[in-house]
Amino acid sequence: MTEYSFFYIFYGLIQGITEFIPISSSGHLNIIEIFYNSIESRNYLYETSAHFASLLALFIYLFKNDHFSKSNITANFKILVYATIPTVFLGLIVKFYNLSFISLEFIGYTSIIGAILLFISDKTNKFKIEIKSKSTKFILAGFFQCLAFLPGFSRAGSCIIAFRLFGESRRYSSIYSLYMGIPIIALSFFSNINDFENFIIDKSLIIIFITSFFSAYMTISIFINYINKIGFTPFVVYRIFMGLVLLAYVY
Repeated sequence: MTEYSFFYIFYGLIQGITEFIPISSSGHLNIIEIFYNSIESRNYLYETSAHFASLLALFIYLFKNDHFSKSNITANFKILVYATIPTVFLGLIVKFYNLSFISLEFIGYTSIIGAILLFISDKTNKFKIEIKSKSTKFILAGFFQCLAFLPGFSRAGSCIIAFRLFGESRRYSSIYSLYMGIPIIALSFFSNINDFENFIIDKSLIIIFITSFFSAYMTISIFINYINKIGFTPFVVYRIFMGLVLLAYVY
């Protein structure tokens, strides 16, 4: 196995494992690029392959677990469309102005701040917001999801924080974050692939796709099955540790 083959496997594993749990896939992939290739930017080619694999794994998981029933689709389709609007609007602004926040220092701070908010939403009832309308919960979670444009904050984490603050259980907060990931990951995939004049599938993309797919599917299955038991504290601890290590390295 060559050095680059190991890099592609590692890249795919990190994407698949981190995409649907509250520790930020973009932050981890940015860290890999910075340390491995000394580039403070995103590799859209790799991301596109990894996002497609993650999206496929998510679809298969939801289909196998009866989330695509006619009644469930009917109940959630419009809600997801409305909840996605804030992220799409902000995404167009970020893309138009070519905004970038990628740096180890920035990821370190967002990782810690996100960890604190995740802990508060999961452990205390003082900040719970009683909302009965499911549509309102999703739309407000859509605004929280905009925090995912900050590398290190986590799309899944921002959605879970919102739903936990709105009184949802750990399991349903996590499942709803999966739902909200469908349009966002799909839009990210189509947005990226639309920017390529030529999209050639080579060995590197195949490796990233395969490793991202299997690691994403396994992670989703384990995460949803055990999150009520383990809680979010392990992710809080990991995020704080990672953030402190990055800040110590920078300073």
